[in-house]
Amino acid sequence: MYTSASREVPSTAPPPYSPRPNAAPSDTQRGASRDDPQHLATERSPLVKPSADSPSPKTYTSRRFLVCIALLVLVVLAHWRPGDDALNPAVRARLRREWDVEVRAHEALRAGWETERLELVAMRDQLLRDRETWANECEANRLEEERRKQEDEERVRAGFAWEGLRGEERCLRHAAREYTARITNVPREYDPVRACTETAVEIHGLRTDGPQWCEDRGCGVVLGHWTVDYSEPTCVTYFDWFKDKGCTSPGSGRRRIESPLENLQYDDDWRTMCSTTPADFRYLHFDSPDMCENWGQYGVWGIWEIEDRGC
Repeated sequence: MYTSASREVPSTAPPPYSPRPNAAPSDTQRGASRDDPQHLATERSPLVKPSADSPSPKTYTSRRFLVCIALLVLVVLAHWRPGDDALNPAVRARLRREWDVEVRAHEALRAGWETERLELVAMRDQLLRDRETWANECEANRLEEERRKQEDEERVRAGFAWEGLRGEERCLRHAAREYTARITNVPREYDPVRACTETAVEIHGLRTDGPQWCEDRGCGVVLGHWTVDYSEPTCVTYFDWFKDKGCTSPGSGRRRIESPLENLQYDDDWRTMCSTTPADFRYLHFDSPDMCENWGQYGVWGIWEIEDRGC
């Protein structure tokens, strides 16, 4: 029986390097013994041995430096002129003439710039004047257009008319009645509701600027509504005489006064008419009764409870 310790594991490492058998000796190995390990070729041995005649890196650096110096000298010689000696009077005179020419050219250039600047300033001022003139013309045209439009509207509004002005059968409240009328002669391009609000009317000899409100019923039918609180005698209800009913209760400090409502029309709303009718008695003014009662055949009565210290 074999155990794992007795087994031999084959090695996977490559065999050691050795020269090829029967190979010719290289130049480095000539004259040396085959058995000398220092002269044997290995994997790291260079294929080409450096020659003794090859220049070193220092030699290359020196040559490049000399070439740069030579080029610099050539550039200086190319730009140097023997006649540019500042101490030479002729050279100074020539330089002065050249400088004068440059100065005159510069002054001429500056004069041209100044001329262009003045032209631009004049152009800017002219543009500002033209803009102001254009703005004034636009404003004048706008005002003229508004004036013509207003005249046209006034001419159109002058043709508006109210048709069928009448008062309601029932009074609206004390001394007030509602009136209605239809606005007519309104062109199609004009808003009939606007025509209604802008058209004056005369009722009972008094002229009003426009209705309290306008009702648009469609199809160009617009009605104006007015509340007339003057010259409506049939709507003027009043309390004629006042009846003292005594104290409301002992110690209440209140006294009850009653009065019948006069001039109440058959179709009028008795509650509205009574509650909006003022009264004056015992040197006091009341805008309306405290209560209103409809006692049938005895009519509508207003009731007040006034302060009385005697109660």
